[in-house]
Amino acid sequence: MAKRILIVDDHPPTLALIRAVLEAEKYQDLSIREAGTGTDALKTFDRAGPFDLVLLDVGLPDLDGFTVCRALRKVDAHVPIVFITAKGELKDFATGREAGGDSYLVKPISRAALRNTVNLFLNVQRAAEQTAKGS
Repeated sequence: MAKRILIVDDHPPTLALIRAVLEAEKYQDLSIREAGTGTDALKTFDRAGPFDLVLLDVGLPDLDGFTVCRALRKVDAHVPIVFITAKGELKDFATGREAGGDSYLVKPISRAALRNTVNLFLNVQRAAEQTAKGS
């Protein structure tokens, strides 16, 4: 079954980069959805969810990513949420964690960091699912 990923970013080149990196992972069967605003992200999450991972920009044109993260946590407390943003100060990391984020990648993101982070969260989830089935 395909792992479902929601990418939320208002910058088309960033969306294209993230999609290209994820689609290059040939051993992963992925289904990718995109949203360009916080409002679109919440609607997509509601209509097309559940998702296995959310990659979320902080600087969106309508709602900031921290607000979107808090709203997503009210709907799904377990989906991994990774912030991908230009905000790289320590206070931003803390705000992201307080909002419910699981990890934080600072732009410009490296392909290797993105690939490793996505694989980490998808594989941890897979391991948890297998453990649950075995018990």
